[in-house]
Amino acid sequence: MEEIFGSLNSLKTEIEQMRHPIGTKEHPARTCRDLQLCHEEYTDGEYWVDPNQGCAADAFKVYCNFTAGGETCIFPDRKSSGVKMSSWNNEHPGAWFSEFKRGAQLSYVDSDNNPIAVVQMTFLRLLSVAARQNFTYHCHRSVAWHHMAADNYSKAMRFLGANDEEMSFDNNPYIKAIVDGCALRKGSDKTVLEINTPQVEQMPFVDVLFTDFAEPNQKFGFDVGPVCFQG
Repeated sequence: MEEIFGSLNSLKTEIEQMRHPIGTKEHPARTCRDLQLCHEEYTDGEYWVDPNQGCAADAFKVYCNFTAGGETCIFPDRKSSGVKMSSWNNEHPGAWFSEFKRGAQLSYVDSDNNPIAVVQMTFLRLLSVAARQNFTYHCHRSVAWHHMAADNYSKAMRFLGANDEEMSFDNNPYIKAIVDGCALRKGSDKTVLEINTPQVEQMPFVDVLFTDFAEPNQKFGFDVGPVCFQG
């Protein structure tokens, strides 16, 4: 009988911990939003989540942006976080960055720089209603989005989503230019694009395609921001 009551008490404790997670490795939440609903006093920072709510052994640490309503954020790894300004003389416009000699597809990690399991990412998307991510294009006489002189978007860069769908001005209304200094195609400046989409299966983007470089005195570099899931 003692063993039965012991098992029942243990099960009750586990259920309570699932209902009221505290964001530790031993007691992770499904998402940062769930954690905020249980602990309104928590401040922005790193916490543990377990979207598939299986064994806590596969929980991972993320950045929780409670200020923005409980976003669950993961970051690109060191090699994917960006590249310095370069002329890219040996590359060709219209190629994906992963096809560059110094390029690769973008990878994302948890706050401890560990890869995130595919299953966990799938559940995180299922638990989210939207996702957002920024991309900063550093330019020298190179267009990233709108080309002001031509007044068109023929040189707009493209993103490859996590589901292998392409995203750009011509097919995705959820990409907005927060800053578009590169539109002038004069001197050095930057363009900051934000993807804020309900199509969470596309996020995070894993590759980028550039079209406006390889002419004399043209250069570009970029920075990849974190992807934050909402919901």
